Amino acid sequence: MSLPPNLDHSTAKSYNLDMIQMMCRGNESQILSMISVFISQISTSINDIKIAYTENDFIQIKKLAHKIKPTLTYFGTAKLEKEFIDTELLISTETSSTELEVKIKNLQLLADEVVTELKNDFKITN
Repeated sequence: MSLPPNLDHSTAKSYNLDMIQMMCRGNESQILSMISVFISQISTSINDIKIAYTENDFIQIKKLAHKIKPTLTYFGTAKLEKEFIDTELLISTETSSTELEVKIKNLQLLADEVVTELKNDFKITN
């Protein structure tokens, strides 16, 4: 099995696996395993953030955002990582706002984009 290239020159990817490949020393099965875990974790974390927001549980939102942020760095998801940082700044006010709600929706959209690309590129069906 051969992993797809990180960059299709016709379109830029929303992720970069250079760090993951380095961490896994090129072990393709380990890379695929990490991608599967990432897909599961990011989807769950975003959903948990949305639930915590509806409950005005800003402490939980902060914990979830803090927990997932390093993973975003490992997977080279710069746009998604920036959105998390911007969202964390809004969360620090611990007040509901239209802007924070929009940021959380943007997190979902960007995460969905990354997940879809990874699933398509690596032929992951779950």
